[in-house]
Amino acid sequence: MRRMFVALVIALIVAAPVAAQNFTLKADLFGQKAPAAPKPPVVDWSSGTATAPNPPAPPKVVCGMTVVPADPKVDPKMRVAPPNDGVKYALKVVPPTVCKP
Repeated sequence: MRRMFVALVIALIVAAPVAAQNFTLKADLFGQKAPAAPKPPVVDWSSGTATAPNPPAPPKVVCGMTVVPADPKVDPKMRVAPPNDGVKYALKVVPPTVCKP
């Protein structure tokens, strides 16, 4: 019985590399097609350099903190004034004591 078991183990050890050599993976293993390569963007080189007519305001330092001004061309709703409809807010405005502009 031991001899048959040892012979079976040896046969499996020898047969495993042989079986692995014949195994090939298909590129379409699960039925998925490879996506098409994206096309590069079309660039119009004849337009010249792009210059902004109104350059954005440079950042400034206020009370030790750098303030970058909002550019309404990036997001038009960036600068929204609070409504002036007579609403009194519960938070109290405290003027700064250390840093005065």
